[in-house]
Amino acid sequence: MAVLIGTHAVLAEGTSGDGAVADVALAPCTDRPTDVTVFVDPRLSIDEASLDDASIQADEPAAAPEAQSQSLKDLGKMALTDTITILGAPLHWTAQNWLVFGGVAAGVVAVGYAFDIPMRNKTQANQTTALNDMTRIVEPFGEGYSFAVLGIYGIAGYVFHAPDARETFFDGLMASALASGIITPTLKFVIGRDRPSQTTSSTSFHPFRGSDNSMPSGHATQAFAVASVISAHSDQWWVSVTAYTIAGLVGFARIYHNAHWTSDVTAGAAIGTFVGRGIVVLNDRLRKGEGKVHVAFAPLISDQAKGGTLVLTW
Repeated sequence: MAVLIGTHAVLAEGTSGDGAVADVALAPCTDRPTDVTVFVDPRLSIDEASLDDASIQADEPAAAPEAQSQSLKDLGKMALTDTITILGAPLHWTAQNWLVFGGVAAGVVAVGYAFDIPMRNKTQANQTTALNDMTRIVEPFGEGYSFAVLGIYGIAGYVFHAPDARETFFDGLMASALASGIITPTLKFVIGRDRPSQTTSSTSFHPFRGSDNSMPSGHATQAFAVASVISAHSDQWWVSVTAYTIAGLVGFARIYHNAHWTSDVTAGAAIGTFVGRGIVVLNDRLRKGEGKVHVAFAPLISDQAKGGTLVLTW
């Protein structure tokens, strides 16, 4: 995949037409975890200093925490790659990818046809004190509470030097930024669906007429984006069950409060899950050194303008 970004810059006289190319690794290209450092005495022979027999010397200084984790520059490059890859993915989908997308879209339409009106009527006719309290508690996990959860992972990761927690924190922030901050708001504006509190019809659409629209559900997108990242980084079944249960209850709360149709929540859940899982898979590859960004700069000269071209390939 490649992205060309044109920048206006007047070339210095005598500049050659050859672009300089640089390979920039997004993460340390090593098979050894970044939080483990093995000290090898240089006086040992190759056989004696083999990885199988190497040990950490007691009198060697401990590695600084900053050396064990990715630098801000590395994280910035990873964030750039995440953004370009996730947002640009439809441009490179295969026929199978489009088939999956079509199936999900058809499923959302089917859910809307079968459940939008019945669920709205059922939830509004069966309001109880217990449900009021429960939905009030879980609904913020689709906004502020979800970032608090990620913050806990961040504290555990950076203060207590836990790599898995650091990765969950970063991947969760990226999934939230892309799914809830860009994709869902854009679709809300394009689709322009009225909320159930605004109309009695589930088929009232006004595309390109505002951003505070119903489809997809932003709370559901956020809740499922964070839940999918947490689940993907954990091998404990109860963690996944808890994360997705809370996310599902967030979606129910939005329907219960008459803020969204059932199909809105379904669409948000799908977006959050796909983006969250995609971010984890992509960043796992980058952390293992299986992905690089190649940066190429080249002059751009024409009769009308002079400038430069930046090409990112990964």
